Amino acid sequence: MSLNEPIALTSYADEIAFRLEAEILDGVYEPGSHLMQEEICARFGVSRTPVREALRKLQAQNLVDLIPNKGARIRVITLSELGEVYAVRAELEGYAASLAAATFTGDQVAALETIQLQLEAVVASARLSVGKRPADSFINAQLTRFNEEFHGVIRDLAGNRLLDRLVADLQRRFPKDYVWKATGSADQIEAINVIEHRRILHALEQNDAETARTSMTEHVRNAGRLILGHLHERGAAT
Repeated sequence: MSLNEPIALTSYADEIAFRLEAEILDGVYEPGSHLMQEEICARFGVSRTPVREALRKLQAQNLVDLIPNKGARIRVITLSELGEVYAVRAELEGYAASLAAATFTGDQVAALETIQLQLEAVVASARLSVGKRPADSFINAQLTRFNEEFHGVIRDLAGNRLLDRLVADLQRRFPKDYVWKATGSADQIEAINVIEHRRILHALEQNDAETARTSMTEHVRNAGRLILGHLHERGAAT
């Protein structure tokens, strides 16, 4: 299905942002080139309001710089910068998991298990929908939501507000939902979202701080490797 086909799922702004994000990261637009509001409106057959909102979403992901009353300029995304982001985030999230493991209780196990089961249901849907638009945008939103909840609960349980703020800042430096787009197969999606999450959850249930830390650190590193490899294949700047 063409990315120019009529919008059918989620909000207009979310769908437009999803499609433009994929094109930016896949190298359709040159760094420094412009996305003009009028052209986007014409392409998707919508008013300026959802286009402005979509561009703000892309700005929040550090993919574009907004130009008042015009549109946006594509930012340069370098592999070295992204590698640094994931290296630091892996260590911070691993530390958060070790802190959470020390006091993890039965009620917390049940709460995290509920989120993980919801995520696994989406992963099952993804197996049937890889590469099939418009289903991609809905699955992307669901995978992002439950992944954020899974990681967010663990950071909350860690009880370190500074750590949580540092991770949030790192996440804002690159689209945190891009792992889904970078995965080359349904097996990779399952490995990242099910197998690795289950390993982390098991360590938390056992109050095994060391294993929780190493499992979470490797999980985030694996996500980073997937993204870096995907962008490298598409000729991203180093």
